[in-house]
This record gives sequence, structure tokens and C-alpha cells, in this order.
Amino acid sequence: MATAFSVVILAVCFALPASVTAQTDRAAPEDVRILEVVDRLREIIQQAERNRSTDRATLGALRDVVNTYDWPWRRKLLFDDFGDGNFTANPAWTVSRGDFRVVRGLGLQTSGRGDAVVSPGPADGGTGPGSGGPSVIEGILGGILKGVFERGPSTQFRANTVAAEIFTPVAIGNAFAVRVRMASRELNPSGSRIEFGPFRGTDRDWGYRLAHNPGQRPGWELIRLSPGRSAIVEKFNGAAGMGDGKARNVEWRRDRDGNMQVLVDGTEIFRTVDRGNDVFDGFAIVNSGGQYNFERIEVFGAER
Repeated sequence: MATAFSVVILAVCFALPASVTAQTDRAAPEDVRILEVVDRLREIIQQAERNRSTDRATLGALRDVVNTYDWPWRRKLLFDDFGDGNFTANPAWTVSRGDFRVVRGLGLQTSGRGDAVVSPGPADGGTGPGSGGPSVIEGILGGILKGVFERGPSTQFRANTVAAEIFTPVAIGNAFAVRVRMASRELNPSGSRIEFGPFRGTDRDWGYRLAHNPGQRPGWELIRLSPGRSAIVEKFNGAAGMGDGKARNVEWRRDRDGNMQVLVDGTEIFRTVDRGNDVFDGFAIVNSGGQYNFERIEVFGAER
């Protein structure tokens, strides 16, 4: 029986396209033939386990083949290549703030400057005619605030980056795969950064984001968001070939056990584990500086 299972392994390997075998990468959801072979192989493994008809080493080899080529995220949750010339329908995106437009041949284009918004100091009420003069309390508070605002020319009471944001509602489970084809076309002298990922809640401040910093280090960051704070789960210190205006394929996978993997043009840049059990309400793109094009955006979910 072990010999028969060895023959099965060889048959499966020959059934897989040479390009996929050489990359030892997972199948894509459109690789129907490969996924059919994987499903059939999984059935054979389950039958062998029930019958105890083969040795552990052979079963282990079969499981390795399944794990290598399987694509468990087979439910397409979101697809948009912006070929309809808009982002307002099928699916409908909402611009929260900033500049987003659909450009023929380039997809969804977003430009952001990452400007700093500085809260101004308190206005001088004056003591001349018509001012009424400050009260004692106003004078005390004015003195305190004046000390805060006039400590030095570089001191700012508050500075925030104004980021462009667009989002679309879509139910996304804890296990998901995101595939985007994107290009970074123009860097911002004050810093370029683009983020995208699933969110939860109306404030979109809970979830995960994959962030790219063109021309900077780290080049990529995986961020976990929660209200009022964020944490870097993993980062990649290289540039991953982005920032030259050429479109790249970015793939981000998360399985049921919280294992996450990010690839750029088929090359893994990092993998990590984060075992949160959240589900999500939508997908967002946030531009904190620079110009980017998204030719295609896809989100997949694992079958239940």
C-alpha cells in the first residue's frame, strides 16, 4: 500500500504545472485543475487515516504536497479592477477624505501630500477699545497657553498627518487572502506611505493594515490596529523593488491559525503569527503621502 501511495505522490507532482512546482508556491484560486488534484489528494489522506492502511512517513509526504499547493481561501469576497471607469458601484467605495480617481489603464489612483495640520495658538484678544478686556481667569489661562505655544519656533501644540482614505464594506472572516496589483509613481519629499487592509467598526480603527514606505526602511510593515493605538506585528527592511512606477503583485495571506505571509511578485518578504480572532466589516486604503495606482484589488475568504 505504501508503494501505491508513492505512485500517487508522483502522479500528483506530474499533474502540477512546472512553473508552480518550481516555485513551490500555493496555487491561485483560478488554478482550478491544481485545486481539484489537491482536494482529491486530501480525500485519499483521510481514507488512509481511517483505514490505517499506510505508514506515517508516506502520509506526512502527502500532507506536505497538500500544504504546499492548497489555496484554502476559495471564496471571492471582493474584486475590483476599475474597468467600469468608476469606484462608486460594483463594488461601491466611499471616499472619507483626500484624492481618489479612476484613470483609464491605471486603475484607482490616489495622491497624498501628508501635510501636517498644526493647531494655531490662541488669538490675542487685545485690550483696546471694544475688546472688553480679559478677565482674571482668561488672563491666567492665556499666560499658560502662551507659554506652551511660544517655547520655540519648532514647537507645535498638535500636528497630525492628513491622510487620504477610501473604503468599501465587505464581510471578511479571520482567515483571508488579499491580492493587489499596485504601483508607486511619485514620492513625497516629506515621506511617502500607503496602507491597506481589513477593518472593523464604523471608525475603521480596528483590524490589520499592510503598510508600504517607498524609498524608506522599513519598506513594509504589518500593523495591528485597535482604538487609539497601533502595533507593528512584523516588518521588512528592504525596499522590495517598489517605488519605481512599475506595477507589482502584492499578496497577503492569513490562515485560521493566525499565520500570515506577505509576498511581492511571488517572493516572500516576511511571515509571522498573530492569533487574534476578529472578523472584519470592510477593506480600506489609506494614503499618507505619495501617488499610487491600484490596478486590481481582490480579497478572498476561507471556506467554512
